[in-house]
Amino acid sequence: MKMKAGMVKYPLVLTSAIFFWMPVTYALLLVFPYSGPFLLTAILITMCTLSIAGTLLILLGRFTKPLQRYFIFPLILDLLAILMFGVFLFRIGGSISRGIPGSGWIGLAAGILLLAPCSIALFYSTPAASRARSVSIALTAIMCIPAATALVILIQDFLHNTFDSALGLMAVYWIVCMPIIGICYLAMAWYANDS
Repeated sequence: MKMKAGMVKYPLVLTSAIFFWMPVTYALLLVFPYSGPFLLTAILITMCTLSIAGTLLILLGRFTKPLQRYFIFPLILDLLAILMFGVFLFRIGGSISRGIPGSGWIGLAAGILLLAPCSIALFYSTPAASRARSVSIALTAIMCIPAATALVILIQDFLHNTFDSALGLMAVYWIVCMPIIGICYLAMAWYANDS
């Protein structure tokens, strides 16, 4: 399925949805303050579904060269894992404090932390102005540093059956780093070309 010229912009905008998950959740918590656990998982599932749709449109739209098309698969698989863990969270009541098993929580957190390196691969394979691509890859690579650090701390905490020391760095990643990566997706969409 070959899409019309200029259509790569819309899948990139859809793919950026997951990166605005936490700011959207916080904004809705101002309106619905007693719905925190429900909003956390419902917004995660919704945004992840939109991002999966965007990555599939990029893949099926054949905007990339055949050899570069495989760089999209890590992001698709990561988004599917996040969706699976988000649905799992929703099924058990949507609250981490209700006793979500350690492996389920670490799976969700690790999936979200792996969005940054998977995005670098997608930026590399997406046609856009070289400056927009270079800046997006560089900013996302910088955002990989707190993500990798939080992932290492998370794995160390998992071995000791506690998650307290990773939460602060993960909150910084969710609130600061993910929206920056989302803005990189929007910049790539703005400067995207289909040549």
